[in-house]
Amino acid sequence: MEDDKIISIIVPVYNVEEYLNECLDSIKRQTYKNIEVILVNDGSTDGSKEICEKYCKRDTRFRLMNQTNQGQSVARNRGMQETTGEFLTFVDSDDIIKEDMLEQLMKQMTSENIDIVECWYTHNEQELKPKTEENIGIVFRGDAKEALISLCRDNIVRLNPVAKLFRREVILNFPFLEGFIYEDVYSGIGILKQIRNMVKINYTGYYYRLRSGSTMNREFNLKNLDLFTICDKVEQLYEGDVDILPYIHRRLFHLVLMHVVDYRIFEGNPYQEKYVEYLNRYAKSSSRSFLMRAYRLFPKNIVFISRVVGAIQWRFEKYIVKRFWRGLK
Repeated sequence: MEDDKIISIIVPVYNVEEYLNECLDSIKRQTYKNIEVILVNDGSTDGSKEICEKYCKRDTRFRLMNQTNQGQSVARNRGMQETTGEFLTFVDSDDIIKEDMLEQLMKQMTSENIDIVECWYTHNEQELKPKTEENIGIVFRGDAKEALISLCRDNIVRLNPVAKLFRREVILNFPFLEGFIYEDVYSGIGILKQIRNMVKINYTGYYYRLRSGSTMNREFNLKNLDLFTICDKVEQLYEGDVDILPYIHRRLFHLVLMHVVDYRIFEGNPYQEKYVEYLNRYAKSSSRSFLMRAYRLFPKNIVFISRVVGAIQWRFEKYIVKRFWRGLK
């Protein structure tokens, strides 16, 4: 029976008292009951620790670890070391999971050679509401190479560690990179080197909250230059792999370009040359997207072009891709 296997849920916690009850309630309501919840309090200075203690007293499946503030990656790694489950998943402490998310992910762990099962996440909480009829099909099934190509080319497989169920030994063999932001890029790409096969299902089970204080939603500062270190480390993972590197370069091009657009790295910015250097390097890849070709032809107009293309892609994914898959029997 699949439901006799323990799923370990790791929740890094830092100053989220406004959202934490909602997050932990969504975990507590899971229809898959055989869980352990590892709460890692990363030196919170608000009431988050007390909220965690309350849940631990009320439900023996919850356990609390306290540490000085060291960042999300350290908290995730600490949590992983405390787990006992055969399968692991991550939930950010300001997010919400649908009540049957773990059950749906676990259903696809049907054989020993599947190491990751993923579902969609959303920035719209309304998408978590139960649907009268929900056709949960498979939108991706493939091995390590196919998963990486999907991540880099069509973004069906996603970078983020949330909304995924991992086989324990796979994620423990590739801990999160500590001391950097954008570590999810490194871990999201690097973990695919460790797997045999993965599956993604057409099911939205995770609400990813965007808020002004989050790591990925703030003004530019020098820490954002971690991006280039992360890009270099990702390239090193696949150094010499002539089949995969073009796809890696394609993904990194879009990541750097996203920075240019989001943080307004325009002419006169002291770091513009660094961004241009990396864009030029990746634009030479043999696996070129429309934006990469546009950059080679119209480099000075790439910000405008990328905004237009980004808006079109967002609507395509939201209103066409997901509905297409939902219509498959």
